[in-house]
Amino acid sequence: MKNILWAVLFSLIAPAAQAQMAEIPVQWSYEAEQLADGETALVFTATIRPGWYLYSQHIEEGGPIPTSVVFNESDELELVGETEESGDKVAGMDSIFGMYIAKFKGEAQFRQRVKLRPGQQTVSGYVEFMTCDDEMCLPPTQWEFTFVLK
Repeated sequence: MKNILWAVLFSLIAPAAQAQMAEIPVQWSYEAEQLADGETALVFTATIRPGWYLYSQHIEEGGPIPTSVVFNESDELELVGETEESGDKVAGMDSIFGMYIAKFKGEAQFRQRVKLRPGQQTVSGYVEFMTCDDEMCLPPTQWEFTFVLK
């Protein structure tokens, strides 16, 4: 009987969870660009649905969760500099958080230069981000990535 109750509960929750995930108003893509001196630029592009915003990496405490690119630890990977961000940035007083905030609309890119040690072929990790419109915010989300490099 207990197993039947769990099965019924799961069958009710699973579709709602999948529907919520499908409604995230930010879609991510990524690509690698070969640079000089054995460096590679890992480029993450966020396509943001109209009316929604994706927050900058540079947000003071007490506000929304800033966007961050997190790489899984590897002795074979060296980050070169900080993750750079660009796109259609809007900065000003945010009505939801009541503080000055920089956020993106439309599209945003995050670029991280890396050096790979010989033999390194994959780089993985996740992008953590939060998105809001003018009335509400969705919980922070982690989007996983894996680059297979040659």
